Amino acid sequence: SSEMLNKAARMGVPVVVSRTSPTSLAVALARHWGITLVGYARRGQMRIYAHPERVLAAAPPL
Repeated sequence: SSEMLNKAARMGVPVVVSRTSPTSLAVALARHWGITLVGYARRGQMRIYAHPERVLAAAPPL
């Protein structure tokens, strides 16, 4: 939510990850504030909504 992003921005948190879908306002704020926003993070999958350059692809587990 935009509230969670606002708190993260005030604390200087550069990356926010959620298991659920972000609101459109949260995505817009993340882009504006330079916060990497990841949603639908579950079962080894995720969707990056803002600033994907901070996220590196990992090799599959052994």
